[in-house]
Amino acid sequence: MLQHAFLEKYSRYGNIGHCCDLIGVSRDTYYAWQEHDEQFALAFQQAEKRALETLEAEAWRRAVEGSPYSRTSYYRGEPVGTDHKIEYSDNLLTLLLRARAPERYREKVDMTVSQVIKTVAGVDPASVL
Repeated sequence: MLQHAFLEKYSRYGNIGHCCDLIGVSRDTYYAWQEHDEQFALAFQQAEKRALETLEAEAWRRAVEGSPYSRTSYYRGEPVGTDHKIEYSDNLLTLLLRARAPERYREKVDMTVSQVIKTVAGVDPASVL
């Protein structure tokens, strides 16, 4: 029963220590479950995938749908208006693109073999040839 509760919490929060605290078991207990209970270990892998999907969904929401917020403007200490905006995360959008299509969105570094040899070995290949 505790294992099921742990897996349920882990699917949601994705943090071993926090989930152990929530259900009242020690981290050592979690490690014992992992080591001695093959069913738990398999179920944990599934919970880990669900936790990752939860994080990805939140990253997607922040990057694509945005996070609404309100800001009140003041003039001489008195409120004069409120702005309602949606804030998007370009950094999260970039990370999502790189994760889903790395061949198109990864950072490209062009380096010749002679540059690598010169940097690593300290030898200029042209001087050897």
